[in-house]
Amino acid sequence: MNKALGLVFVLALAAGPAMAQKVTVDYAHEFDFDAVKTFQFVDTPESNAQNDMMDSRIKTAIIRELTEGGLQRVESDPDLVVTYHITAEERTNYNTTSFGYGGYHGGWYGYGAPGMGSSTTTQYNYTEGTLIVDAYDPVEKKMVWRGTGTVTVKQKPEKQIKQIENILAKIGDRWDKIHAGQGK
Repeated sequence: MNKALGLVFVLALAAGPAMAQKVTVDYAHEFDFDAVKTFQFVDTPESNAQNDMMDSRIKTAIIRELTEGGLQRVESDPDLVVTYHITAEERTNYNTTSFGYGGYHGGWYGYGAPGMGSSTTTQYNYTEGTLIVDAYDPVEKKMVWRGTGTVTVKQKPEKQIKQIENILAKIGDRWDKIHAGQGK
């Protein structure tokens, strides 16, 4: 029983990195984020979600996060132009678990019988998805901010949107710090 629990624990630790959520932010340090009060959301159909329902959910979540963060959405003359992109990549993770003894065991001089044991390798296929939110200076027409979140994509759409909301909340926290002049 203890070996079975140990195996479950080892497999959970090995699979953990593939399932972790990673969020990063990069921004133009010279850009005056204090002056940002408005944004305009702009579609980029060539890189947005292929599923129209998920595309709408992502846009709604981004706009909600920005407006709850204190920015006003406008249709013209924004302080920032905001868009998003997603990428997905199929990944494979291999986990090997060994039981028993390996090598030679015995006497003072290394004499003894070979150890007995076995190993099992399991393959885990998953989709790694990345949500990228970009903000551009509309006057200079250059990117001034990028937030990126990467996760192991869940199968159910309602869980996927929860993942997106979690990523956007973390990105929003970093935006708030940058906007307050506290850096990343």
